[in-house]
Amino acid sequence: MEKRRRRKTRTLAQFLRRYFLTTAFGVLAILAAAVLLFMAGLNAGFYTSADHNEKQAQELIGKIQRQDFFDPAEVPDGIHYLLFSHEQLASSLPEDSALADFSLYTGSYTGRIGAETWFRTDLRAEVVILLFRYEVRPTVPGIAALISDLQGLFISVTAVLLLLYLWMTTNRYGKKLVQALNALEESATQIASGNLDFTLHDTPLAEFNQALDSVDTMRSALKDSLVQQWDMQNQREIQIAALAHDLKTPLAVIQGNVELLQEEALSETAGESLEAIQRRLGQLSQYVLQLQQAACSQNQAEQPKVTPIHELIRRCTEEVSGLCRNKEITLTVFCPPFSARVHTETLRRALINLLDNAIRYCPPGKTVQLMGAVTETNWILKVSDEGPGFQAESLKHIGEPFYRYESARSSNGHAGLGLYTVSQAMQIEGGRMIPGNVPDGSGAQVILEFPLSSLADDSKTASAPDLKYPLEDQN
Repeated sequence: MEKRRRRKTRTLAQFLRRYFLTTAFGVLAILAAAVLLFMAGLNAGFYTSADHNEKQAQELIGKIQRQDFFDPAEVPDGIHYLLFSHEQLASSLPEDSALADFSLYTGSYTGRIGAETWFRTDLRAEVVILLFRYEVRPTVPGIAALISDLQGLFISVTAVLLLLYLWMTTNRYGKKLVQALNALEESATQIASGNLDFTLHDTPLAEFNQALDSVDTMRSALKDSLVQQWDMQNQREIQIAALAHDLKTPLAVIQGNVELLQEEALSETAGESLEAIQRRLGQLSQYVLQLQQAACSQNQAEQPKVTPIHELIRRCTEEVSGLCRNKEITLTVFCPPFSARVHTETLRRALINLLDNAIRYCPPGKTVQLMGAVTETNWILKVSDEGPGFQAESLKHIGEPFYRYESARSSNGHAGLGLYTVSQAMQIEGGRMIPGNVPDGSGAQVILEFPLSSLADDSKTASAPDLKYPLEDQN
């Protein structure tokens, strides 16, 4: 594995402080630029100052007082007037304006109503009120007509620039955080998928790198553990295969001697003993075969292929037909025609093991059933018998190698490898083995459940039979 690439990092606290300082200095810079730009425009005469209307109103009030005469034509833009004369009103305000009430201006010569500021002066028979606002106005009349609130527009543009800067800065620093989080997520995803040979790259943040160091340590430890387990598994398989191979020779010698003795004239007692030895030799040969199957790794190299499942079932039933005849057992089979992509020989051996177990523990004259079906979520193979069934305690350990459960099903003796071989086969097929008992208590059953994705395209519409024992009862 490549060595992790190191680069300059900072702590999360330093990262957040840098984000804060960058944001604060950026905001201050935008505000300072806005103020300088505003002052430059003001000095250049592009627009008036905010107190320009006040100065014009004061000058006009002074002129009115000196002349003791008011001429509405002398009122500049940005200022409204009210002229009260003998209770007659003249005004530049709209007719329905609430500001055209004389009582608002009595008792003082200056005041403020909302956003409007007013100056009052009294002539001999008239009262003049000038109203204005503190506002920045363009000096060009055409622009002033288009932009009624220049300072509001200026503030809005500044606010938009601030928001845009904040968004860009937050997005920039947020991407760095997301990149650090993605590094952690990617490493967890790689480990979860079983890939332990990948390179971890450092992030700009020290805390995330510490977490990645922990993940890297866990990855290395997990890889070493799996390699060790793999070596142990291979060694165990080699030992089991060697043991099975060594057992075949003495069994063959014993079998040869038994066959020679069977040709001799023996007493009835000796003949019965010889038959018992013959039966036990058959059992020992079966155990050796199971040992070889359990230790055999060739199924991992076998490539899956599209296999007619109903044809595979027919082959398996032909192989065990002799066992059924010897015990007068009826083997019933139901499987609609459909195909799936499976490891053919692996699945065949699994089915033979299930049928052999079912026939061995099924009482003479009873029935063993083998059924195949396609459901909405998967496809299954089910083997059931009318034997004593599984005990609840034994169901917890079924599938473990060499497990021998104490129940009526152990009366014939077994090596504890049959269902282990089936369980291993189902792992290869990507499915699962569900051992259990028939719900009505009439015997044992084992369901092999396969993913629906392994079905051949022309078999995905195959109809499922009316299952007597629903799958949810088997767990």
